[in-house]
Formats: sequence, C-alpha cells, structure tokens
Amino acid sequence: MLKVSRRAAASAAAVLALGAGSLTWAATSASAATAKPAAPAYVPRPCNTSQLAAWVNADSADGTAGTTYYHLDLTNTGGRACWLYGWPGVSAVNWAGRQLGVPAVRRGPAHPGIVNVAPGGTAHALLGYVDVQLSPSCRPATATFLRVYPPASRNARHAFFPLPVCTTRTWDLTIGPIQYGA
Repeated sequence: MLKVSRRAAASAAAVLALGAGSLTWAATSASAATAKPAAPAYVPRPCNTSQLAAWVNADSADGTAGTTYYHLDLTNTGGRACWLYGWPGVSAVNWAGRQLGVPAVRRGPAHPGIVNVAPGGTAHALLGYVDVQLSPSCRPATATFLRVYPPASRNARHAFFPLPVCTTRTWDLTIGPIQYGA
C-alpha cells in the first residue's frame, strides 16, 4: 500500500496546476485574436465576465528601470459585441487561489474611454510588474495566476502569471485602463 503525505499531494497538485496553466497560457497567447477599434456604433451591453478570457500577453513585454509592462488581454469569447470601461481589478494569487500581497495600483488617465469589443476581439490594459528583487524586504512568493476582475464586475477570471510577487504591503503590480487591441 502506497502512503502519500499531505505535502507530497499538495506538491503534486501544484505541479499539475502549473503544467495546466502553462498549456493554457501557450494556447491562448498563440491563438488569441487581435481586435480593431469597433465602429462608433452603439453597443448596448457591457461585457460579462462569462464571455471574457483573460491572459497576459508575454510577447508584449517591454521593460524600463526594474518594471516590465505587459498587455493584460481580455478576449470576447461570446457571440455578441460588448463594451468595457475603466480599470480591471487585478491581484496575484497562488495555485490555491490565496491572494499574495496587495492588488494592482491603478495608473493612467482619470477619464478612460469606452472600448467596444467585437466577438473574438481583444482589448487590453497595461500591466506593470516591478521586479521584486529590487526590494528584498517584500518577502517574495511565486504567483501562479492573476485574479482579474473585468471593469464593473464582481466575478473574476484567472490569467496564468508565474512570477515572484511581494507578500507584504509593498505593491509590485500596476494596471492601466482598458484600451483597444491586444
């Protein structure tokens, strides 16, 4: 009879979660559609969380002075156009869904615009990631996902994001408002 400890079971679950996340990230980043600004026509409904896929576009990485910026993409997987307005809520979580550190700090203009997202189209927000190695006092831990709340939503999606983040009150994530395109 094989005895499995809780620690061994938790480790195996973490490895499986990371592997599944890697496959999901690879598939979504390779095949996500890029949205073009929709015509200025009236779109009657906001995007529901259930019709959005969230992912970090690793190909968009651009860094300066200890901060790397990525596009946090929201793809409309539904059959109808919808709109997004404002900032998504973003926080880093571990494989068990426990939040690590503080949520992302909002950056950008005080009055963002409404972004129409066609079916299969993608909008993005600029996600800033401050390298935690710059601040050893922040007690870094590895995040597995970002918990992403689309603007004006109480339900979240998860985007694969396996990077170290601070577990203290030190912020290391920033988020901009929703913009057109991936």
